[in-house]
Amino acid sequence: MAQMSALFAVRMISEAGPQLDREALFRSCGLDMASPPDQTVMVSDTDYYSLLETIAEHERPDIGFHIRVSRSISCADLGAVGLAWKSAPDLRRSFRRMDRYSRLYNTASSFELVENGDTYLWTHTRTTPDRLGMYLSNEGALATYVNICREATGAQNRPQAVQFRHQAIGSQKALEAHSRCPVTFGADVDAIVLPAARLDMPNLVGDESIWNFFASHVEENLPEEEVPFERQLVLQIADLLTEGVPPLGQVAESLGMSARTLQRRLADSGVTYQNLVNQARLELAQSLMGETSYSLAEIAFLTGFSEQSAFTRAFKRWVGKTPGAFRSEVGA
Repeated sequence: MAQMSALFAVRMISEAGPQLDREALFRSCGLDMASPPDQTVMVSDTDYYSLLETIAEHERPDIGFHIRVSRSISCADLGAVGLAWKSAPDLRRSFRRMDRYSRLYNTASSFELVENGDTYLWTHTRTTPDRLGMYLSNEGALATYVNICREATGAQNRPQAVQFRHQAIGSQKALEAHSRCPVTFGADVDAIVLPAARLDMPNLVGDESIWNFFASHVEENLPEEEVPFERQLVLQIADLLTEGVPPLGQVAESLGMSARTLQRRLADSGVTYQNLVNQARLELAQSLMGETSYSLAEIAFLTGFSEQSAFTRAFKRWVGKTPGAFRSEVGA
């Protein structure tokens, strides 16, 4: 289940209108108003989206509470993550590993710094569920990054543009006033657009030794992945094979990331998508031959092959024997 830091929920509640029952808002997120949680406590993304929708309903049509919250969040509020960001020698190193660090506060999203000609995009991907609360959360997430970028580099600095996939929600005055740059909607991806040259200019208080210290502290506190990323991909591909070999974009979407992000992570790990597809097909075929009575023709279909002959050739190439010989050996 995807989660968000209770830090953001508490801040959002602090900006709710006086007509709303704050104690009820805390309860809606499973929180106790009398004992505000620390930043390590998490709430479910669906409870968080519902909270934002409730507050927004009482602020229409000029919804801006989520941007006021983003404007109030400082690097210090984010603990070691924020201090690593602020102390990085330059903005490029502020962004480095932030895609992983952000999971300490938000497991519903993935972030990536993507080169785009003479600009860079700090992209934000969160594919489901499509609802008002998610859109408000998306705006708040990028607005928070605009704020901590400004804290690291100086109040005069601003992004080149900010863009969102969703359509504008009511008035966008608060978002534009905070970003101090063009804000567009209906884009291909949520992103902050930054001039390439800006990334390598010194941060105000950047210090490599301090940055390394806080970055090491964050690394020590990152949760270990229960399943390695490549293994997650193999399992996800295998789960989709009965419909044929899934396109990379379909697998990426099922894992809550963009196709571009998945391609980059595969390149970083030195593996190809086709190799993972082959691994998924092989493991699924071996499992089906050893544990079921499906015919070889049925197994060929279930592993994404249109013809049994193609399955036989591939299987023999992978393990050095035909599917029939393998099945005889395992005794199925």
